[in-house]
Amino acid sequence: MRSTLSSLARAHDVVTVFGGHLGKLCLAIIVFAYCYEVVARYFFGAPTWWANELVSYALCIGCFLLMPEVTRSNGHVAVSVIVDLLPKERTVRLKRTLNVCAFVTCGVATWISLDENIRQVVQDVHLMKVHPIPQIYISAWITYGFASSAIYFLRTACERSADDTEVRSGARI
Repeated sequence: MRSTLSSLARAHDVVTVFGGHLGKLCLAIIVFAYCYEVVARYFFGAPTWWANELVSYALCIGCFLLMPEVTRSNGHVAVSVIVDLLPKERTVRLKRTLNVCAFVTCGVATWISLDENIRQVVQDVHLMKVHPIPQIYISAWITYGFASSAIYFLRTACERSADDTEVRSGARI
């Protein structure tokens, strides 16, 4: 059982790192599209129809592709004054509790987003742009980002940290 979970965790990490690289590519696409639009509009008097659409799509996709990578690497913004002031045995419990709360929050967001994704497919909802596309093509990335981040929060809450092992061996919890 442990080897299966370990294999799944490694696969999850590989997908997340690959998604992080795709998120960086989305950022490059945004920069290219904006630069191209500025040159085309102001130097050649020929604005594009696709630059604004591409930027908005790439921004949404890139953010939610990078969200799990930020969660995996523990790169999110944290105000840790309370955690830093607590004794180690309480810090371990608080961090675990915060990770469980974050898991539940991301899980609820995943559920809401997935429900909306299903509605979009059933009702064939399209984005109203110059060239309409099915909305699911963009909104599915929101569901992916929240679901993958939820899994990382759960993994972090369940794993034994060095602090946890030290506290268990040296002090009562």
